[in-house]
Amino acid sequence: MLYKVTEGMVVVKEGEVNMDMYKLVSGKAEVYVGYGTDRETVIGILSEGSYFGELGLLAQKPAIYTIVMYSDGLLLRITMNEIEEYIKTNERDILAIMKHMANSMYNLKFNIDMLSEDLSTMVEEQRVAKNIETMRQRTRASNVAKEFLMRNNSRSQFSKF
Repeated sequence: MLYKVTEGMVVVKEGEVNMDMYKLVSGKAEVYVGYGTDRETVIGILSEGSYFGELGLLAQKPAIYTIVMYSDGLLLRITMNEIEEYIKTNERDILAIMKHMANSMYNLKFNIDMLSEDLSTMVEEQRVAKNIETMRQRTRASNVAKEFLMRNNSRSQFSKF
């Protein structure tokens, strides 16, 4: 089913169950995570021919992002009841969706690797900082011990007289 959308309209909202997939026939849309919160981040811009909502439709899970129309446009809505027929009659579009999902998986892997490196670096920095603090404490303890010995040695020298 085709329907008109207007600039600023929220089509899919992160965390909400949406069992529909959409094709952006005309217009542009922004992809957000954390939309409306202090961690709001634009993670992509969709243009004519782009699909969204396929993850929710196929996995039957809540949306992982929010889609907000960047301009007026036209959307093709494909429901769960229509998906089998859509697949049969739109092979090229389905292949494009599969390629997009495969690229998303590679991007996810890349981001996980970067996050893992960052976490490893942070853990190593904390380990080094802890070792430095331990050495400082040992040095302080050693200095206190040296001072104690020096004081005791000087007293014992006087006690010989």
